[in-house]
Amino acid sequence: MEPFPEDVARFLYDHVESIDQLEILRVLGEERDKPWNSDELATAVQADPRSVQAHIEAMHARGLIEKIAGQGAGLSCRYGPRTAELENMVARLLQIYRERPVSMIKLVYERAKNPLRAFADAFRFRKES
Repeated sequence: MEPFPEDVARFLYDHVESIDQLEILRVLGEERDKPWNSDELATAVQADPRSVQAHIEAMHARGLIEKIAGQGAGLSCRYGPRTAELENMVARLLQIYRERPVSMIKLVYERAKNPLRAFADAFRFRKES
């Protein structure tokens, strides 16, 4: 098996904080034009709706998804990376996730287990959109 592409691993490490976020990207990427509210996404990814709302906010702040006007309760969003570069990286990430889900999940867990990373991220400033 070929090694995991370094640029995709770096992108995953820098932009995806959890398996739930990876799954949200997968679900949104499979139905790119469909608007999802946080309750629907929570059901699709088997996560708590409040956590999904927090993930939507975080992923929107990183330019990975588009928030849209309400579609029922909670936050609503759809697939929509902010730039062509983000679109390309998310597409590659999702392709590799389909091909090598276990490898991708291991990388996400490695990121989550790094306490220095979590501490540094707490002080990271993100550009508001």
